[in-house]
Amino acid sequence: MKVWVVGCVLLFLLVEFYQWAKGFILPLPIYIFAGALLSITSNYSQDMSNLFARNEPVDQTASLTDIPDILTAETAIASLEAADQKIVKSGIAESRHEY
Repeated sequence: MKVWVVGCVLLFLLVEFYQWAKGFILPLPIYIFAGALLSITSNYSQDMSNLFARNEPVDQTASLTDIPDILTAETAIASLEAADQKIVKSGIAESRHEY
């Protein structure tokens, strides 16, 4: 008789717990935190510094022998003057002032 009472009580408790767990909702930040915690614990055997470490040596591939043309103030002024001369020669500037 005691086995039946204990069995019924356990079954009742399991059904009540199942109904409570079915209606239980966790907020989104808890899910995000749990996912981050799960990913950290599943990769705990790996060292976190290995994620960012480079195993191969870093070689310098850039070369400073070819110096690019740098736009200086003199070359900028010269290019602006050349552009002005082209505008004057084409007559665009004069046609705008006829109004």
